[in-house]
Amino acid sequence: MKKNILLLSLTAILSLCTACDFGPATDVDQELPEDDPSTEVNFEFWHCLGHAKTSNLETIRDLFNTKYAGKYHVTLKHAGGDYDELHDVLKTKISSGEVPALAMGYPDSFSEYITKNMKHSNLLRIDNFINDSNVGYSAAEIDDFVPGYYNEGTSYQFDGTWSMPMYKSTEIMYYNRQYFAGSNDLNTKKFANDTEFARLNAKVDGKSNADVLESDLTALKTYVLAHEGYAYNVPTTWTEMFETAAKMKRDRETMEITGVFFPVGYDSDANMMISQMQQRGIPYTVNNEESQKNPKKHIVFNNQEAKDLVEEIKGYVDDQLLITKYILGSGKYTNEYFNELKAAMVIGSTGGSSYNVSENFAVGLAPVPYSGTNPKLRYIQQGPSICFFDNLDPYIHKGAWLFYKELADPVNNARLALENSYDPIRISSYDTADYVSWLSKAGLGLKYDIPAATAQLKQYYMVSPTFIGSGTCRTQIGKIIDYVCKSNMTIEQAFQAAVSECNQAV
Repeated sequence: MKKNILLLSLTAILSLCTACDFGPATDVDQELPEDDPSTEVNFEFWHCLGHAKTSNLETIRDLFNTKYAGKYHVTLKHAGGDYDELHDVLKTKISSGEVPALAMGYPDSFSEYITKNMKHSNLLRIDNFINDSNVGYSAAEIDDFVPGYYNEGTSYQFDGTWSMPMYKSTEIMYYNRQYFAGSNDLNTKKFANDTEFARLNAKVDGKSNADVLESDLTALKTYVLAHEGYAYNVPTTWTEMFETAAKMKRDRETMEITGVFFPVGYDSDANMMISQMQQRGIPYTVNNEESQKNPKKHIVFNNQEAKDLVEEIKGYVDDQLLITKYILGSGKYTNEYFNELKAAMVIGSTGGSSYNVSENFAVGLAPVPYSGTNPKLRYIQQGPSICFFDNLDPYIHKGAWLFYKELADPVNNARLALENSYDPIRISSYDTADYVSWLSKAGLGLKYDIPAATAQLKQYYMVSPTFIGSGTCRTQIGKIIDYVCKSNMTIEQAFQAAVSECNQAV
């Protein structure tokens, strides 16, 4: 009987160890073979791109398979409809022992594949690939990567490089050009600073209609209607944006315009919070030696400055100056309000530009209005990277690395990025004939306007620390707006709920 009890105890311990990821150790720092395989090696690249966005990816695949025929052959596999679905599929497949050679995704997901114990990582640390004397990158080639894009691969919970950039995007402000004075030569309503308009507007601005002389109000309405509406200056700062939003609301009241209207829309509550916190110097998350020992130390956003920011944002929501994705709910995005003339300015990803095209009005582009004065902390860096899984076969690893190099080729990458309204990852891509030609078409549509608008922003991008649970932190910092504005939590309760979820995740 004692033996049976002992056996049961050992079984339980082994089961617990398996659950804790105490499996066979992985060599994360593998070398690539100097030779090539004697027979063709097949491997897969998993992605989540829709059919309309894979034309150039398929071209690169064909070029690669022709170039390395008889040695390496890559297959593209659509493994998820979006990044979250791809992440869920990969987690499920990892647990059953099935992984691709390489996959696209975001660093928050990759950090989970690395695991809490590097010895059991599902991903390879790729510094040896990068520095390989035969198929690696030279120092000059490394310098040709946009620094912010390349350095993102070193932002994980363990030292070294764990991913490479695929193509990148950021957020941008889309605005309805009919609201804004002189935003382009198609807009004739340039009276925002006109002397006569300023004189008439001064008599009624900021006053209730009961306190305005009927003659002044009539004169202003006559003037505005003759110019088909008010005109505003495109804001460049966060403060200007909400001052403009407040004026829009007052002006609609003066003109007796009714209906749902939120001047500003923000498609990512999390990006809004993270951007404002970094620009204002408010702690969000950290990844340091202390947090490596105690993962709860990653979470530092439970502070008074962050709570003051939430209170400020709640005020904008309560005053109907701001609508966000979480507040809209039901999986909707603020571009719907934008297209329905219920918003004048919306902030969203450059990769989603096609959703902000309207048949009702011309769309303008501007950098996202920012807080603070630090030019190095203005815009969220987005867009997928690529990670490399341990396939227990060095030739598969070599094939995957060579395929990545085809994706990252300056010409190939420019075409791949532009097809999807993203920015290339190589500096030399911006001088290619394809990129220069694309920019020459600015003004012919948003897909051409986006690269022209983002070309000068890439040196101002920001990224957040990546660790197991960082994805939950990103979600929860955005959900705080939902908790406070829709769930009737106090700000203290909202932060407690968010921190509790993050503590469980880390």
